[in-house]
Amino acid sequence: QDYSFQPSHYTSARSLGTWLQEQGIPGIYGVDTRAVTKLIRTQGSTLGKIEIEGSMLADSFEFTDPNLQNLSAVVSRIAKQVFLPPPLEDGCANPEQEASSIANKDVHILAVDCGIKNNIIRYLVNILRVKLTLVPWDYDFSKEEFDGLFLSNGPGDPTHCTTTIDH
Repeated sequence: QDYSFQPSHYTSARSLGTWLQEQGIPGIYGVDTRAVTKLIRTQGSTLGKIEIEGSMLADSFEFTDPNLQNLSAVVSRIAKQVFLPPPLEDGCANPEQEASSIANKDVHILAVDCGIKNNIIRYLVNILRVKLTLVPWDYDFSKEEFDGLFLSNGPGDPTHCTTTIDH
């Protein structure tokens, strides 16, 4: 769809562009997002720049390739953290989903944080009710005791995580 410079809804007080400008939020239009989506689906993540007519030339901006750095190291926690499930309220547990015990022993999952989403932590702890130990991407977990190992996905090229792979 094309960008409408004039607001058309009867309750609108200003245009989207005006609101974005007031909030200090940049916006673009005239980009065929379907073509961009097709490009990403066929070729994977692609580096690029958006040039704005009348501004500095794109060549004058430094171009950083995020795939050249270990992004997991940038987003990972720096210290070990332990999460315990909250106490059960009567009738709140769903026995079909719960993984909290195996042979009357609490389930302990060790998760390596290479960019883990907080919702994954909430699901494991609050819904599946497991004890979760979350460690940084480069943590040596080889001497730890746990029932399951969870390697989180994360940003960037996984070949930069050789320390994780070595453990």
